[in-house]
Amino acid sequence: MKLCRVFSFFLITAVLAMVSCKERPVGPEPETFDKEAMLLQIGGSVIQPAYADWKAKTEALRTAYVGFDVEKSEENFLNLREKFLAAYEAWQACSVFELGPAADQNLRLLMNTFPTDTAQMEANLASGSYDLGAAANSDARGFPAIDYLLFGRGNSAETAADLSSAANFSLRYLDDNIQIMFNGANVVSEDWNDYLTEFKTNTASSVGSPISVLVNEINFEFELFKNARIGIPLGKKTLGVTQVAKLEAYYSDDSKTMALANLSGIKSAFTGGTGLGLDDYLDAIDAQYNGQKLSEAIIDGFEKIETELANVSSLRTAIESNPSSLEPTYHAIEQLVVLLKTDLPSQLGVQITYQDNDGD
Repeated sequence: MKLCRVFSFFLITAVLAMVSCKERPVGPEPETFDKEAMLLQIGGSVIQPAYADWKAKTEALRTAYVGFDVEKSEENFLNLREKFLAAYEAWQACSVFELGPAADQNLRLLMNTFPTDTAQMEANLASGSYDLGAAANSDARGFPAIDYLLFGRGNSAETAADLSSAANFSLRYLDDNIQIMFNGANVVSEDWNDYLTEFKTNTASSVGSPISVLVNEINFEFELFKNARIGIPLGKKTLGVTQVAKLEAYYSDDSKTMALANLSGIKSAFTGGTGLGLDDYLDAIDAQYNGQKLSEAIIDGFEKIETELANVSSLRTAIESNPSSLEPTYHAIEQLVVLLKTDLPSQLGVQITYQDNDGD
């Protein structure tokens, strides 16, 4: 009899447990956030306009080159420099989006591997025999190469005279690099018109999906921002020995402008510009960090870096004369790395798949 009572107790307990389990949802609540709308916003209102702007600025650079080629005046040379810097800045908003058509073209590697190898460039210029598509010229082409051609070989008068001389291949080298940019901007900008449908309709978070690739590219680009744009020139990889010549846009001394534009591009990739973005996705799943919304913590991180950089007159000057003044900037970058690389992907169920040797 006692055995029956024990059996009945466990049977009733099991039944109640089953009923209780059925009454509680198993796993996370069903998602109601419109991820397709988010991807459409990022693809159609952030990525496509960024490429369209870069394409337009590249076309303006090409026109400026033709004008200088026809009439090698100082005015045309200064216009060429101006249009180059405008195209370089416009590129920064595109750099983070190494996915789809851009990944097919290896666009980041093709356009902006810095610092440029000036010895390789000088060898190319001396011989006139080179293949800018070859691996040996991966850091002797693109924006960094033009930065050296237009700003790194003397003052404006000397550089204009060098480009005007028939005794070397400087002008042809400049033309070849501008053509690479022009072609890349046109191909990727056009291909995005077709790729957008594929981009917005795959709303999974698995490896290779648009959301997964986007989160990975945001992190990859921010690692480049931390290391290549700030940390390495500041001496963070060389026991405090600064390497100012490794700055992006070193010769034009426009590194701060490029860094801020790049940071803005990464931030827009996260926020979706003025529309739905990954920040809204985090809010929809109530992602938190230290008692506040994770989205707000990440945006605050971007804004803190922007504020710190805005207080620097020139990255080149700061590193040369007062590198410690950049320590608050670098510290703010380190803090944001953790949020982007750990909290963001874990909350969205995304796996970080790229490899780095940073150690964060």
